[in-house]
Amino acid sequence: MTGRQKILQVLKDIERESEINANPEWVQFKFNTSIVGSGILTDDQEKRILMKLENEGIIEIHMPDGETVEDEAYLSAYTPLEFMMKSNSIWIKMLPSFYRKLFWYKLTSFGENSWNIINPFWIIWQIFTAIFFVVERLWQKSKIATFILGTLGGLLVYDWTLAWRNLQTVLLFLKNL
Repeated sequence: MTGRQKILQVLKDIERESEINANPEWVQFKFNTSIVGSGILTDDQEKRILMKLENEGIIEIHMPDGETVEDEAYLSAYTPLEFMMKSNSIWIKMLPSFYRKLFWYKLTSFGENSWNIINPFWIIWQIFTAIFFVVERLWQKSKIATFILGTLGGLLVYDWTLAWRNLQTVLLFLKNL
């Protein structure tokens, strides 16, 4: 696994956990402490990646809330990073730049197979993925702006004479059946 693929793995784990939470921007990230194998990240690697992501402003690492006074006193002795290094899980807040970074890592994290770079079907798929991502983000921000831009874009790229000719061709074909 390359470094970018390892970071992508952690980003996907965070995204997967956020999908099932009531508040999707908060995630309890549980470190892998028991499974060892090729292509499986260790807890130390996950912790280093989380620290890197926090330094880049993609996530925030938070302490858990103490349930009792003793828990609060115990937790007050640590910073979030120190606590993370000693525990098996940590709370993470996803910042607005998280999804942008996840998109770019998905787009640029190639495996050892560089066929993806010259594969025309993969390139077309990535273009559709990028367009869908932009439209989805715009839709989340403003539905009216998305509708207006979509309508204007459709009017600019649509050739009405060709559409009419194609419609006549289809109607003639259906009539001759």
